[in-house]
Parts: sequence; structure tokens; C-alpha cells
Amino acid sequence: GVVNLSPGWFEVGHDICHGPDDTLCESASLKLANMAKGGHAWLTAIGESAALLSSVLRVIHPNLYAMARRSMNEMFTHENLADVLQMWMSVFNGVSVICNWETPVHRDNYSSSEWYDMLTTIGPYESAIFELPGVGLRFRYPSGTVIGLCGRVLRHGVLEARGERICLAYYMRKNVQDRLTTSMASWNSRNAYI
Repeated sequence: GVVNLSPGWFEVGHDICHGPDDTLCESASLKLANMAKGGHAWLTAIGESAALLSSVLRVIHPNLYAMARRSMNEMFTHENLADVLQMWMSVFNGVSVICNWETPVHRDNYSSSEWYDMLTTIGPYESAIFELPGVGLRFRYPSGTVIGLCGRVLRHGVLEARGERICLAYYMRKNVQDRLTTSMASWNSRNAYI
């Protein structure tokens, strides 16, 4: 199945930001997980990996990383988010935990075209294939693979694998960025590295 976690986004049915009074809150699944204390333990356990993926973003899209850091800092000003943000070690404002799931080819519609999503896959499995059909590419997708891609632009999916597989798909939701006062990151360019 799939579980979506976020330290701060809008409740279901409130996906559009109308202004600075719109309240950000923990994702429902994270609230439920926190009630059982499993969410806190899980966030602590993946903290180092989440920070590492954030560091990868800093290298491959420095402006997006800077925007995301400013946004996380601004989220700390929301008192209702402070507890979960203490454990959230990623600059991304959302993560989907996808377990043993064939992911149909899709685009990530809640993001922005210019932004990268980070995908990583782990587990004892075989034969997973990552597809980018719009550009005619297919890749082996072994455990430990990390992929950064513009998920709103590039249609992507994963064929079923044999064994136990977990994908962590880190992303940023545009409506959350619209709610915060940080400026939006644009397309990455080689000038970011000069």
C-alpha cells in the first residue's frame, strides 16, 4: 500500500491555499502514527537517510534546496507543527512510503514542473524496472537506487518486482509552498554550479 506523510500540509478537501490564514497541519497518517508512537520512532529511524537525500538535492538543484530550507524554517513558526518538525530531517514537505506496489505510469500533479522529486528504493527484491515512457527509457531499479526527477513533467512508473520492496518518494507540494512566504525555485541551470 501507500502512506503519505507530511509535517505540514492542508487537510483533505482543503487543497487550495487562499491566503496566509490557511492552516497547515500534519498529514492525517502522521497524526495517527504519532498516536501510536510508531510515527515518532519511524521518523527518528529514517532521519539520517532523509537528511542524506536532502543533501543530494542540494547538489543536483541548489535553488530548490534553498527554497525548501527556507520553507521548513518558516514552518517552525507554526506552533502546531513544531513537535513533528523536530523529528522531520528532510527539506521535502512530503514523503510517500510505497510498499510492494506496482506504480502505474503517472505524473506528480501536486508539484511544480521545475522541482525535483527524490525516489529511493530498498528491500530484498529482484527485477524492478523504472520507466520513463515519454522519453523511451527503462532502467533497472535495484535496492539502494536514488533517482531525482521532475515528476510533474516526466511520466514515470515502476513495474512489479519479485520480493519485498519499499519506495520512499520525497516531494514538495506546490500548495504548501504557496501558503508559505518563501520565493519559488525555478528551473535548475548550470549557472547554479559556477
